[in-house]
Amino acid sequence: MVEEEQIGDSPFLHRLLAAQVSQVGWKDLSSLIVEGWIRLGGASAAVLVSPTGAEQLHLECCRAVDGLPPQLSSRSIAQPFSILLDQGDLVESLAETGLIGGLNLRVLLWPDLAAAMIIQFPEALVPSQESLQTTLTATCRTLLSCANDRPILLPQTNLLEAMAEFAAGAGHEINNPLGSILGQTQILLKSEQAPDRKQAFETIGAQAWRIRDMIGNSMLFARPPQPEKEQINLVDLVQKALAPLDSTASEAGVGLHFATTADEIDILADSSQMSTLITQLVRNSIESLRGADRDGNVSVTLRDDMPNTVELSVVDDGPGIESDNVRRHLFDPFYSGRSAGRGLGFGLCLAWRIVRNHAGLILHETPDGGGAAFHVALPRK
Repeated sequence: MVEEEQIGDSPFLHRLLAAQVSQVGWKDLSSLIVEGWIRLGGASAAVLVSPTGAEQLHLECCRAVDGLPPQLSSRSIAQPFSILLDQGDLVESLAETGLIGGLNLRVLLWPDLAAAMIIQFPEALVPSQESLQTTLTATCRTLLSCANDRPILLPQTNLLEAMAEFAAGAGHEINNPLGSILGQTQILLKSEQAPDRKQAFETIGAQAWRIRDMIGNSMLFARPPQPEKEQINLVDLVQKALAPLDSTASEAGVGLHFATTADEIDILADSSQMSTLITQLVRNSIESLRGADRDGNVSVTLRDDMPNTVELSVVDDGPGIESDNVRRHLFDPFYSGRSAGRGLGFGLCLAWRIVRNHAGLILHETPDGGGAAFHVALPRK
């Protein structure tokens, strides 16, 4: 395996190949990708935009310079991460930086990667460069999805189909015996008086339901129902979704808070899926605090500052996510950063799936004061 520190010292094509088999961070991949659009794609300038927080974007830029190697530069700008869902606002914001702008722009919005590419071309391209652009676009996505320091989930269609087929077959074969186990457990519980045996039967039933939930969630993730979108007031929906969680939060010693920039924030979305999204994110924060055996707070915030997008944030002051490996797999199905038996690892992955079903963007951030924050941006229509 090629070590990460060696990549920057090699010729460009060697670096490009090495990055596909190495453990490389987002920043190094960003530099490699924008340089690739200059060297291989015939671009005169390329900028990769990615959020470093809910209110800040990182710009990795490369420009063609006559007679000299491509010129790389980086900078940060204060813009909400939700701007990545709006091509017009994004281009306008970047034009103000002077890094890019004018004619012959190509914009690639990648909400699933939490990134966007803005590429500027000269008036005429060499035919060989034009033919490379499709391959280069796919290579960019593949490389970014392999970044070792970002929580990214970019499922491949064939893997999702295989997962769905397995879930369907397993569901049919496993649910029948599970039904028998659950039925017999309920019968035994009704007639059992001994506390220890009653506790054992309850454990058997709970674990059987856990297996059934795992199969159902597998199918839901691999083949989710299409959203039945309608005009909804997201403020009302959040309040209704939080109400059943009040008692759960209180039992865990967690304060649950809600704030909004307006009394009515309309959005075209599936109300049931939005409720599930909110519930999963809030429950994840409550469990984080409960698992750390500490009191704390979970804050839910709705913002409608941008004209075409809505932002939802769930922030807790729990232990946060310190492990790079856990951060990398945050949205992977069946992956849980908690100890064995503390959940199926499906909460955040379902949240990710719902956000993507609504053409939105989900972002994890570690606040300066600690804890964990999940930010969701959704298009209004």
